[in-house]
Amino acid sequence: MRTSCIAGPCPFTRIDQEAVPGDGRHLNVTARDWSDTATFLVEAEVIHPMISEKVRESYPVIFGPSLSFTLPASAKGPSIEAEVNGEAIVFPLGPDLSLRWAQCTVGQGKGENNVYRCELKPGYRFR
Repeated sequence: MRTSCIAGPCPFTRIDQEAVPGDGRHLNVTARDWSDTATFLVEAEVIHPMISEKVRESYPVIFGPSLSFTLPASAKGPSIEAEVNGEAIVFPLGPDLSLRWAQCTVGQGKGENNVYRCELKPGYRFR
């Protein structure tokens, strides 16, 4: 779980506490603001472990120039499908995670999942 200040006077805010109680279905966050109204974003993963050989579609979370998505560690051949000039194109990530239009990284998430994050290169934008 991650909590961030995304709008308002963020230097005048503080996250005092972040916790996921034992049931895993509720989040507890305490945020403080010493100035005008601020907006906070809470991000958390929802995990439902299952083993299958099916194609899995994961819809990314897009914030500004970056997108993030999660896949099981056992997933083979991750790729991104995007619409470019009205045409759907599949961009395979490959083992080096290289794309012409973005720099991608992968990290270990909870529950043996991989968390992919792609930052757009200059001159590209999401719509």
